[in-house]
Amino acid sequence: MKIDSKPLRYAHAEGHTDVCYSEDGQHIITCGNDGDVRIWVDIEDDDPNSHCVGESALAVCYKDKRLYVATDNHVVQAYTYPAFDKDGIVTRFTAPVTQIKSSSKIEVLFFDPIVLGCTSENMEAKLCNLEGGAPLFVMTEHTGPVLSIAICPHMKFASTACGDGKLRIWDIDTQKIVKEVSCVPKINTFYAAKVLCRMDFEPTEGKYLAYPNNREIILLDCETWGQRMTFTHNLAIMFKIKCAISQCVFSPCGQYLAGSTVAGQVAVWEIGSGACIDITTHPTSHNVTAMAWNPKGNGVLAYVDAMGQLGMLVNCYGKDSSAATADNNEDVEMIERVDDNDDIVDDLIENYESDDDNAISLQKIKNETLGLVEQDESRPASRRNATPAPSTVPPQAPFQPSSTPAHLEHRYMCWNDIGIVRCHTAENGESTIDVEFHDTNLHHGIHLNNYLNHTMASLSSTVVALACETPSKLVCISLVGSSKEWSASMPDTEEILCVAAASHVVAVATNARLLRLFTPMGTQRQVISLAGPVVCLGAFNTAVLAVYHSTDPGPSDQHLAMDIVALNGRQVRSKTVPVPLTPASKLAWLGTSDVGSPCAYDNTGMLRMYDVSSGVWMPLCDTNMHARGASDSWFIVSVSEATQKVRAILCRGASFPATAPKPIIAELTIQIPLCEMDTEKSQYEEQLVRWAHTTSDVDVKTARETALKLFALACRSEIEQRALELMELLKDDRLLPLAAKYASRLGRVHLADKLGNLAETWEKEADRLNVAQTSHFQELDTQETYDVTNTEQDLNASLIIPQKVKEKKVDADTSLRPVPIKSSPGRARNIFKKKSTNSSVAQSPLSLTERTLVEVHKPTENSENDDPSAPLEGETFVDWFTRNKSILERQNPELGPSELTRQGIKIFKTVQGKGANNTENGPKRKLDEDTNNTETHVVNAPKQSKLSAFAFQKKS
Repeated sequence: MKIDSKPLRYAHAEGHTDVCYSEDGQHIITCGNDGDVRIWVDIEDDDPNSHCVGESALAVCYKDKRLYVATDNHVVQAYTYPAFDKDGIVTRFTAPVTQIKSSSKIEVLFFDPIVLGCTSENMEAKLCNLEGGAPLFVMTEHTGPVLSIAICPHMKFASTACGDGKLRIWDIDTQKIVKEVSCVPKINTFYAAKVLCRMDFEPTEGKYLAYPNNREIILLDCETWGQRMTFTHNLAIMFKIKCAISQCVFSPCGQYLAGSTVAGQVAVWEIGSGACIDITTHPTSHNVTAMAWNPKGNGVLAYVDAMGQLGMLVNCYGKDSSAATADNNEDVEMIERVDDNDDIVDDLIENYESDDDNAISLQKIKNETLGLVEQDESRPASRRNATPAPSTVPPQAPFQPSSTPAHLEHRYMCWNDIGIVRCHTAENGESTIDVEFHDTNLHHGIHLNNYLNHTMASLSSTVVALACETPSKLVCISLVGSSKEWSASMPDTEEILCVAAASHVVAVATNARLLRLFTPMGTQRQVISLAGPVVCLGAFNTAVLAVYHSTDPGPSDQHLAMDIVALNGRQVRSKTVPVPLTPASKLAWLGTSDVGSPCAYDNTGMLRMYDVSSGVWMPLCDTNMHARGASDSWFIVSVSEATQKVRAILCRGASFPATAPKPIIAELTIQIPLCEMDTEKSQYEEQLVRWAHTTSDVDVKTARETALKLFALACRSEIEQRALELMELLKDDRLLPLAAKYASRLGRVHLADKLGNLAETWEKEADRLNVAQTSHFQELDTQETYDVTNTEQDLNASLIIPQKVKEKKVDADTSLRPVPIKSSPGRARNIFKKKSTNSSVAQSPLSLTERTLVEVHKPTENSENDDPSAPLEGETFVDWFTRNKSILERQNPELGPSELTRQGIKIFKTVQGKGANNTENGPKRKLDEDTNNTETHVVNAPKQSKLSAFAFQKKS
């Protein structure tokens, strides 16, 4: 028999509405946004009793001849029933109360209290005594508004659903969390929640917990917390569940389960068979905000919607509600009669096996419903009573990186370093797409009418790619030349799930596990089969990144892999790498850096980059370190290796930004999470590791300076072996003499000797290991290289290999010029003693490196006239300034362009005059005197000025 629906009738003003039954099932009680509580004899009651409790009332509950109402002053007020007199305040909150629910009334012991569960928007949930007083249990570990609560009838467990995305199950005795499930859409206020995620414990024995998860309801076993069963629509049902389920509630007998969706659909399932009895649709498709079964057990279900209307469903048990009680009594009597012949029944049950899920099992009825027969462990368990398989998380659905959910009226379809693609949907269903470019010189903005209802978009410097699922069609607008548009329709059996566009390729992934590649002008380039269901796509230049499920998900983790496909002419190469994720997380963004390194970001806030040259994933940035609140998240826009920055948008209380007002992009610093990052040693180590694996805009001098500071810290810590190990690790011929000189000045004679012998050791080892290393890396290149570029570079050069430390221009003939040390007669010379000050402040362990690092980049002075800043013969100021501008900028970072030019003119005239004097008059001092003078100058000045390399030393 189908479920019958009574006509809706007005109950309260528009807004959140709640409903419950009196314990005898004679009255329906509702409350709403108008602040009234109404008591109905039946849905056809034209004159219900109405009582005003305030400006609004969000929740109502009936228990032990009392009504508990959540009023607008954030309290749970008790009223007598039916007189409706105030009877005290149960508890108070600092924000609106979102739900009130009592524990089920089963056979409890005399010392087990019947409690009231209350939730609030202030991120708290409480278990309160009906008589008031201090709460029995306060659940405070939520990081968002608490939407709903459920209490186990045995008072062992309680469950809460929170706007931070988590469903938490609490042990009431220990007051700790025993399980967390991610099934709640994240919101920052109760009034913005469409999915209330209202769960329910099985009321007769409390063995199961049912909670909504997208378009299905999950049944958990309360002993193992494993997934027992999943409820969704049957193929035989005319109507299908079209959107997310918001709440579920067990019938009083525990044999049926009702669930409602945000579009007003109400479905009823039979627990034993798992079959869906029927699905009813709301006449106006409004969100159902609350449901309540009639305690009489007659299959009547009352519900209210977001418009304040009251509705009723009858015959929800699949039979006439008026005869439900009589039928139940007959079934009980029949089972009791059959129970007298236990031997015959046991033989029938043991020998009967049915593949029909709807078959009636007497064993099951006796065990689960009446508890008359206990399971014999020696017999094989039936298929339904078998131990459930370990539950797994659902596989992650396909998504578009840098986009917001598709159900929003105003959303971002794509936001990357090229521009922004927005989609706006009006109330009448009309949709438009706007394309905005960050650089207006690249292309002007584009406005399109979204006739095909495109839900996916990707943007590059050469093309705008749009796609839709049904009809599955790819539409691209070329940004090169005259902005030509082209389209490609998928075969009838395929639907586009993901799309990605780059400067030289457009890619789409379909539900047939095919990756289809196009050129920006519409030529079909390649069709590739993926090894699993696709998750998302990314692209850069001529390479495509395809992430898919490599295997089925585990109990908490997604198992993802990524194919890196590179194109060049007719050649195609691919490389498959696993995608690492934080435990119990999902992939939230996929893209590349500004130089093409693949990057992945999960929903826990960890950003990782794949270094193709080494074949490893590296954590680059933990965005949680930059968030202010626990419910805040970051929306990644782009990653830059040159500036070592991540451009992202801070989303407060949500996982995606709003379209209005336009959010502000923040820059997060890339930092590899080494240990003890608050120490100076770890900070230097992090810089060296990061510069070695990213294309950072760092010159060689800065890198050597950092390395020498790390070497100085090791020497000062009296860990000579670590200092030697660092030099062996770096293998820098230019840095080795500086390290040896620094060690000798500190009195580390043995360390200086070992450093002096390292250069010869490196040459011997290079000759010995050259053959083995060459063959080894050639084998790795053959196995892992996926680039097919065949221009002036080698064929095996990687397409996305980042360039290492970037060297700025340094004269090729520069060499080390050690500083002479004058011996002191009669006693050892203190190299740390200051000559020009009497300050007693201790000298920094890195002070020596500041002087020697200037010397390592200073050209060798073979003669007095060999000054690198001296103008060449016939060289004008413009040519001289152009040649030395980078050095002047490095030595004078505080000067502006005009000030730098004036300073350059002064230096040019000074050096030019010096050269003229030396040419005309010749040297005025002997070489020995000049050398001694220079030595004295270096020794007396621990620090040289920034322009010391250009300054002219006037001779007296």
